[in-house]
Amino acid sequence: MNDLGPALDSSRTAAEIAVLVDGSIEGAGDAAVRGIETVEHAVEGDLTFIGDARHARHWADSKASVALVTRELDLGDWDSTSRSVIRVEDADQAMIQMLELIESAAAELADHPAAGVHPDARVDPTATIADDATVGPFVVIGPRCRVGSDACIESGARIYADAVIEDGVHLHANVTIRERCVVGARSILHAGVVIGSDGFGYRPAPDGRGLRKIPHVGHVEIGEEVEIGANSCVDRGKFGPTIIGAGTKIDNLCQIGHNVRIGRCVVISGLTGIAGSTTIGDGTLIGGGTGLSDHIRIGAGCQIAGRSAVMNDIPDGETWAGMPAKEARIAMKEQAVIRRLPDWSKRLKELLDDR
Repeated sequence: MNDLGPALDSSRTAAEIAVLVDGSIEGAGDAAVRGIETVEHAVEGDLTFIGDARHARHWADSKASVALVTRELDLGDWDSTSRSVIRVEDADQAMIQMLELIESAAAELADHPAAGVHPDARVDPTATIADDATVGPFVVIGPRCRVGSDACIESGARIYADAVIEDGVHLHANVTIRERCVVGARSILHAGVVIGSDGFGYRPAPDGRGLRKIPHVGHVEIGEEVEIGANSCVDRGKFGPTIIGAGTKIDNLCQIGHNVRIGRCVVISGLTGIAGSTTIGDGTLIGGGTGLSDHIRIGAGCQIAGRSAVMNDIPDGETWAGMPAKEARIAMKEQAVIRRLPDWSKRLKELLDDR
């Protein structure tokens, strides 16, 4: 059980939850909920979520007391005397609604530092900090920086000269924001994120001895309501900005190279690397462990399967997969052929042996 504890005032009944999510009840309306868990791992007292047929088949044997279920799904036969199903239009959306409730309640119970600058923080006298911003211990804020209203900067963060932290931004512990970078309003940067570090660029030294580093004098511009996962890095431009569009979500341990331009509401899963000067259109989805070559254009509304190696432009709206990546339908046909190669090899050997 993932105990909700005080976040939901110890427990709620199925009937109360149905009101919250605008659902209709089947079974025991007084079934109590004290925790939340997946349908396979739930125990008595847990709330679970069933949004597709794959999970629906587990309900009859599940120990969960209450399930939020997409309205048209068939759950088969189940004991409704002590358990309850709440039918909703979309179980995933209802799940998000419940998790938001839990998160909000837990946040109210948390021990939040008061607005202001902690005495152990070091703020340059030329920096501007909003009165209702929170600056935690051991934060360092450089010359001419600006920190907006209701921003929260947790312990150990470092903000270099001329950086701008807009209203409502949350920088978790040990985030680094380099010179002249801008973090848009209400964005969230998780622990260890580095924004504006040097781009990766070298050329052979003129004397032929070693490599000569290419200076990167640009910056990074992050739009509003961006979220960047723990220990991800966004390099500053060689000249001009690296851009992360509004509403984009980047998972943990991603690398965004210099002068990359990412559109609005792009989703990038963990362990993805994007080489310099690549452009990604609005609304594109990129699976985990994907690598994108430099100076390519990924269109709007594309989907790229996890562990793909993208070396060429992708037109708007296409789905690609593979290594090297290609249209998914072609990649799937190739995989089907490859899987049959051992059988074909065996048959060919038999034919040759019969000659």
